[in-house]
This record gives sequence, structure tokens and C-alpha cells, in this order.
Amino acid sequence: MMDPSVLKLDTTLEDVEEMVEACKKYDFGSCFCWPCYYPQLAEMLKGTNTAFGTSLAFPSGQESTETKVYLAHEFMKLNPVENDMVINVGWLKSGRYDLVLNDIKAVREATKGTSLKVIIEAMVLTDEEIVKACELCIEGGADYVKTGTGFSQTPTTLHHVELIHKTVGDRAKLKVAGGVRDLDTLLKMYKRGACRFGIGMKSAVKIIEEAIAIGHDIDISTVE
Repeated sequence: MMDPSVLKLDTTLEDVEEMVEACKKYDFGSCFCWPCYYPQLAEMLKGTNTAFGTSLAFPSGQESTETKVYLAHEFMKLNPVENDMVINVGWLKSGRYDLVLNDIKAVREATKGTSLKVIIEAMVLTDEEIVKACELCIEGGADYVKTGTGFSQTPTTLHHVELIHKTVGDRAKLKVAGGVRDLDTLLKMYKRGACRFGIGMKSAVKIIEEAIAIGHDIDISTVE
């Protein structure tokens, strides 16, 4: 359910190694780092239960479609299980839906055989823009709509989760990233339709240890 990441501007190889050790200990679903460490991360994850994933045009999404496709082809050489991409929010807000859709479709074509999560950066969008972004993600072939990169100044909210889940239904899965730093928030968002969570490594470890400390299965019906 949780996918840890080390994506600070000063992330070191040692940080990546620490994340992998946490993945081995807690069996996190997948994990993410900066592209310069992808070869090492892919190698370190071999033989673990944690999937190797990549991120395209992260965190801005402002690269050209051609650049995203080139990166996708390069990253696919490392055999990732899943790929994330960030939409071009500027195109979306400019009403250039054709460009946004082509962007997603091109990356989907370049990453065949892997799970594609499309990041819409919901916290900088209006409700109407969120709905439109979700529809474009689905039309473009996304397996997941992902709320954000975690780089925006404001976090993902319960409203974002509810709106995205209502829009996509069972046509795509919902992953939350940005602002989930405790078990209570995670459970509230899970109850509202999120099934995966992208979380900074230290917060992910804190949350899973908090859950372990409870010592029994959590009754989701008791979550508000």
C-alpha cells in the first residue's frame, strides 16, 4: 500500500541504500528515487518483494513529449515494473487538452507492459480541472491517477481524494502522494478510495511502525 521515496534535492546514494533496507524490512510495494540512481536501485531491489519504478518529467511535467518518450525508452531498459509521469499542468490550464492527451498516450505507448501512474498535481487545480485531468488520464491509458508529486506547497486533501475517486470510479486506481505523514490521514484517504500512497521514506517507516504498534488488524469501519 505504501511506496517510500527519497526525493530531496540533496539525496545521496546512501539515502537510496537506506530506503532499500527499509523496503526489505517492511516489504513496501515499490520505491522511488532520482533517475541518476536508477541503475543502482534496480540492482539493489533484485530478489526483494519491492518493485522498481521510475518517474518521467518529475516533478514539473513541463518537458516536451519527445523528452518524456526518450526518457521512457531509456528507463525501460532497466525493466521497471511501473512508471510515473507528470502531466503538463500548464497545457491543462491553457485548455490544450489535445497536447495533454497526446503526452499521456505517447508515454503509455513507450511503457507498454508496465503499470502507468499519471500525476495530475491536484493541489494546484480547480475541481473542474481535476475532473478533466482524470478523464484525460483514463483516455490516455493510465492505470492509476496519482494526486501529486509532493513538491507543491499544499498537500493532498480528503476532498481531492473523494473527487478523484468519484470521477474515475473503477476505470483507474487512485494513488495519493503529498502530505500523508501519519496513519490517521492514510486511513481516512484509504476509506475514501485511495489504494496506494507515495510517502517520503522516513514518514513511511513511521506510519508502518505506528500500525505495527497497534498490534491487530485495523477496523476501517471505525475510521471517519
